[in-house]
Amino acid sequence: MADKVKWGVIGCGGIAARRTIPEFKQMSSQGELVSVMDIDEARAKEVADQFDVGHSCASEEELLAQDLEAVYIATPSDVHCRQTVQAAQAGKHVLCEKPMALNLEEVDEMQTACDEGGVKFMLGFCMRNNVYNRKARELAQAGAIGRAVMGRAQLTCWFPPIPGAWRQDVARSRGGAFIDMGTHCVDLLEWILGSQVTEVVGFQDLLVHEYRTRIEDTSTIALRFENGAHGIVDNYFNVPDAAAQNMLELYGTKGAIIARGTIGQDPTGEMFSITQEEETGYDANQIRNVEAERQEYELEGIGLYGQMIDIFSKCVLEDAESPVGLEEGRHSTAVMEAIYRAAAEGQAVKVSD
Repeated sequence: MADKVKWGVIGCGGIAARRTIPEFKQMSSQGELVSVMDIDEARAKEVADQFDVGHSCASEEELLAQDLEAVYIATPSDVHCRQTVQAAQAGKHVLCEKPMALNLEEVDEMQTACDEGGVKFMLGFCMRNNVYNRKARELAQAGAIGRAVMGRAQLTCWFPPIPGAWRQDVARSRGGAFIDMGTHCVDLLEWILGSQVTEVVGFQDLLVHEYRTRIEDTSTIALRFENGAHGIVDNYFNVPDAAAQNMLELYGTKGAIIARGTIGQDPTGEMFSITQEEETGYDANQIRNVEAERQEYELEGIGLYGQMIDIFSKCVLEDAESPVGLEEGRHSTAVMEAIYRAAAEGQAVKVSD
């Protein structure tokens, strides 16, 4: 068995050049990057030269013809389906950035291609790799906060109109703040609480920016989970970066887990928990329990994207299932569709996979 997976990158500008390729080169022990592709050929060559990659090109066909086993797709959302199908038909395993697809019909195409090609698929929900988010899941799954009551995940950024930005073209992006950031937030809450979203309702508006097409710069969504807990996912393109807290809050019958800055591209953040035995009576004076146990956590962050490469590489090497496979991708897409429908119709919508 080979000791490393040979990789290619489809779409080597943007997040690939900023995060994934640097972390790949710095920390991956299970992968080897052999080719990068971008429709801007000069950009592909620049990235290849910068990171000492042996081959660059401007077409999927040329990249897929190289001696490689897996591809990382980091292109605009509207081409994820086509490129996944191309890669699967070429026998290459696929790690795809979120959102997986624009609709469930595209998910069906991707699933069929991966099944017929006998290749593995993983959706790039890299924020699961943050050490604090992992700790939050460990605590929640161990019952530290008792029965889950509510979870909140926030991710915001300042994203003004930018000429040529594909995320601001609704035909390519499908939406704005939610589809770009909220899909991560929903996934984190489901993963940490161990329960899927079954119903959604919310508001989405264009309050501040004058984009060339109408996408939401403001999205506030309420969720109901299968276990009965409620959730809030709030995403904004119109809050200054310096003011953004990117909060993760989990509340239950025995306490809470509160984190700040753990939702995002950085592997860092801060977190504490407050836990106690479940209340047995009612205090009309609402005097807070000062005996509750508060614990601060100080953990060492590890690059989220480099971990993602090694996690999928290990799945390929060991012929194991990926942790975020096609079924999770289908569910994520179904939740996304339900949220946009709920906001458009102004009513609660059940999630249908």
